[in-house]
Amino acid sequence: MIEPKPCIKKLFRIPPSSLGRAGKIFRLDRNEHTTPFPASHMKRIWKNMDPDEIVAYPELEPFYKKLSKWLGVDRQEVLISSGSDTAIKAVFEVYVEEGDEVVMFPPTYEMYAVYCGMFGAAKKEVFYNADFTLPLKRVIEAINSKTKLIIIANPNHPGTCFEESQLLEVLKTARNNHALVLIDEAYYHFCNLTMLPHIYKFDNLVIVRTFSKAFGIASLRVGYTVSNKSVITDLYKVKLTHEITAISAKFGEYLLDNPGIMTNYVADVKRGIKYLSSEFKKMGFYVPDTSANFLYARLPAGIDSKKIIARLKEKNFYIKGPFAVVPINGCIRITAGPVKQMYVFMRAFKTIYEKENQSQSKV
Repeated sequence: MIEPKPCIKKLFRIPPSSLGRAGKIFRLDRNEHTTPFPASHMKRIWKNMDPDEIVAYPELEPFYKKLSKWLGVDRQEVLISSGSDTAIKAVFEVYVEEGDEVVMFPPTYEMYAVYCGMFGAAKKEVFYNADFTLPLKRVIEAINSKTKLIIIANPNHPGTCFEESQLLEVLKTARNNHALVLIDEAYYHFCNLTMLPHIYKFDNLVIVRTFSKAFGIASLRVGYTVSNKSVITDLYKVKLTHEITAISAKFGEYLLDNPGIMTNYVADVKRGIKYLSSEFKKMGFYVPDTSANFLYARLPAGIDSKKIIARLKEKNFYIKGPFAVVPINGCIRITAGPVKQMYVFMRAFKTIYEKENQSQSKV
């Protein structure tokens, strides 16, 4: 029997979900776009697709030119990828060797830890406090001469966001220790804090983004990396032969040409977040501030959140939780959408919650 490399053999991956999510359900569990892609825009995109584009390998330069112009960077400072997953993996492939230390801040995107295991890196975790804070001092202290990569989702999964001044301190400390800083700006459009202007000041800064969240094309797997030309040249060496499909590129171009699709949805989500937060707080839940397209809510003690989640699923409302890791322990997570959609969700949630609350009161 042929054995895999030791680091792969001991790697654990979560089994694929058997949860059916097709059809008329409220998919509020994966931080995707909660509403369908606009049908009118979809028709226009298909109308602009040439049949020859389907049978030929993708021609991506038009998308590259639009994307680099939209970002305000040179063509040589951006690299398109199949989702941000591939972009992050490429950074590990190029720069992280077995035994290198990688600093991360859980709870966060699970693939960071997976890639650490895949490439035999030593995972160094800095955990949040119970009040959702992460002191800068603790972050800086985690970086030393053994550190090869610091990976920061900003905003991160608790919904928290590092400030620009804090990230600059991290970048300076990392540079002094010859370490790379990867900032995952998957949720950037919901907080509008980006480190993109600093790619010219810090040669150790790499930024990755995705079209899966605010732009709403998760299934088409469009992501990209922005950094200085030297880093992009290195990452180019391990890219897929063809970064994305012609169809994905067409959608990407169209979204850049019609930015209102994204900006209008982001505004809808922010209103949805405000509504959800207000309603949960009225019910006595702890709801931390969030800078992403989701929010966490901690149910009062004694309430069985697993039962509530199961009953919501029966009503075709899918949410995430409950979680065990600090600071999101005991919380549920809801991907936010427009207020109209969130109102329908909250109506179902309150009905189920009240029944569970009454049931607990009788015990």
